[in-house]
Amino acid sequence: MKDVPFLKGNGFYLRELRETDLSGDWYQWLNDAEVTRFQNKKIFPNSRERQSAYYESLAASQSDVVLAIADSDSHRHIGNVGLHKIDWVHRSAELGILLGEREFWGKKIGKQAWALISEYGFTTLNLHRIYAWVVEGNTASLKCAQAAGFKEEGFIREMFYKEGRYLGAHYMNALREDRKH
Repeated sequence: MKDVPFLKGNGFYLRELRETDLSGDWYQWLNDAEVTRFQNKKIFPNSRERQSAYYESLAASQSDVVLAIADSDSHRHIGNVGLHKIDWVHRSAELGILLGEREFWGKKIGKQAWALISEYGFTTLNLHRIYAWVVEGNTASLKCAQAAGFKEEGFIREMFYKEGRYLGAHYMNALREDRKH
């Protein structure tokens, strides 16, 4: 099947999630300590069955839009980016991103994907506010947020328990009017 990009970046594109993505490494990304180092993941072991249940819940959701990040050359599924907890009354959503294939780290894919999904949220979904939690120490995500016009509105101390210690989180927020033109 030929991919039809939903949104295009430089060296990658965003497309719909597919059931065939379940047969790849997607579920294993969530078992990888380095991939999930700054995420509220890898608390319980993930399996293809759990990932399939998550995929089904996304397919039925009216409050989540999650897109696969695919490499332009190989068309390989390398991560996901999405808007979660969409509140259609207050016009807000939480941004989440996971770049699971390590060889694609450091290539500005996360930064572009963050900006693309934000712009989609503001212009297509007519959102007023998009927010994200960035775990302390995750300088890459903090830079992605800032590049997309997100501002830090607070820091929550000891919000997440990860690998035997509590970590704080930056509350990042962007309003439709904040986006860069």
